[in-house]
Order: sequence, then C-alpha cells, then structure tokens
Amino acid sequence: MISGFSIIRNGDKLGYPYIEALKSLAPVVDELVIAVGDNDDSTYESLRALAPQLPCPVKFVDSPWDPKSMKGGLELSRQTNVALDHCQYDVCFYIQADEGLDEREYDTIRRDLQRFAEDPSVDALSFHWRHFYGNFTYVIANRKWYRKEARVIKKSSGLRSYGDAQGFRIPQVNGTWRKGRAALSSAHVNHYGWVRPIATMIAKTNSFNRLWHGDTAKKVTDQDLLYVKQFGVRKFRGELPSLIRERAKQLEGYDPFAAQKITDWAQYLSLWSADLVERLTGWRIGEYSSYKYVKKYP
Repeated sequence: MISGFSIIRNGDKLGYPYIEALKSLAPVVDELVIAVGDNDDSTYESLRALAPQLPCPVKFVDSPWDPKSMKGGLELSRQTNVALDHCQYDVCFYIQADEGLDEREYDTIRRDLQRFAEDPSVDALSFHWRHFYGNFTYVIANRKWYRKEARVIKKSSGLRSYGDAQGFRIPQVNGTWRKGRAALSSAHVNHYGWVRPIATMIAKTNSFNRLWHGDTAKKVTDQDLLYVKQFGVRKFRGELPSLIRERAKQLEGYDPFAAQKITDWAQYLSLWSADLVERLTGWRIGEYSSYKYVKKYP
C-alpha cells in the first residue's frame, strides 16, 4: 500500500498545474494526502471538486503557512513534512504541484514501487527529470538543473523533507542531516515549474522569491529576467503526457527564445565544457545529491 502526498497553496492564482499533477499520481497510489495552505484564491474549491474524480481516497490537511518562516525556502519543507506525517502507509510518493508523471511509464513505476517496497537496502526511490523551460516545446539540461531526484521514501527510514523541499534527508540528534540510500528508476518526472503564461510566471516567481528572501526579495517585472537563453535549452522531441496537453495549448505560438541571443558567453562556455565532460565520463561537475545511490532498477 502506498500513500501519495503533496502541498498546494494559491495554485490557481499562480498557475500551478496541480490538478494534472494529482491526476498523474493518483493511479499509482492508494491514498492522496494534500496539505492545503491558507489560500486566497479558488484552489481549495478546485481540489474539493477534483477529489471525487480520482481513483483513490483524498485527505485534506488544513495547514496555514508561517509568515515567520518565509526565508530560505524552509516553509516548503515544513509543509511537505506536515503532509508526510498524515500519510498512513510506510511507502510514500511525493509530487510537487508543478510536476507530473507520464502515463506511458505507469507500468515501470508500479514495478519499481513494488521492488522498492520489498528492498530493505534502500530508503528512497529516485527518478530521472525533464525540466520544461519557457514553453512546452523546450526542455533544459545543464549542470545547473538537477537530473535526478527522489520522490518516493519509506517513513520508517526517518527521511524528512529537507531545505527547500527538493529532496529528503535523515535528521540527526546533533543537528546535521544524513543522506539516505536510494535506488534509481528508469522512469521520469516532468517538471513544469518554468512554463506559464508570462504574467502568471512573473507572479509565481515573485511569490517563490519571497519564500527564499522574505520581504526583501527583489521583484521581477520583465520577461527577459525570467527566461534567459543559455546552453542546454533544446527542443523537446518527445510526446507530452495526455494530462498536460490541454494546458500546453495555452502557450501555442509563444516562444520566449525566438528573438533572444546568447549574452553571457562565459557562462555558456562553462556549461558547454561541463556538458562535454559529462558526456565523455558520465560525471556531472558539482552535482548536488541528497542521497547515496546504491543501485539502479533495470
């Protein structure tokens, strides 16, 4: 049995594809636990309308956000742990409101979830990442963007959401955090966090920046400050999951890079050289990881 969990706050106002995220996760879990923040839009009403459509029970947790915790992204991990604490099963599958699974990989995901549940040598299950950038026809891949991350953990391992909720680590009594042991699935998670109509993207970016810098966060007002043409931006050659295709239609014809030129050549060459090393050796320079990868599930 598997719990799914997520956190959502002002998803409608800030353009999060949280409906698609939850719909993509629900078929592979046995319950969904959602920590619902103190929304000032229609998000909670949208969630309540969605719940009867899903193939698993849904539990809402009322969890207001702490205005004193609006720095370093720590409120994101606190809210994630609120949802995690309400999960009733040991194996817990986390999805963020701007992520999504591909239904064509459900068989692989279900197989690896079963392996993970029965595998005492690992605490977490990681997936490969696709970062969509600018619109749904571009993806970005360079060493500044993580290429794998864990989204399934065992509660019994002691793993907790860490930092800005990108990943999970095990807290220690001396205040440090220990890395868990992870297996790597061949399946993917799609990240849509950098794909929205431009006005909504600006609003989302300013809201997110406040989680990191509080009231001192610098406000973004210009499209060019959001989408910067850089090494690693390329056309997505695959097919979008069915759940996200309707949202993708909203951005048809919008290309943030059509008129852009590379301006930071030093950064471009740095990323290009790091990519070359990675392709030749498999080693990504300076790669951050919250886990010790001990195996791959074939």
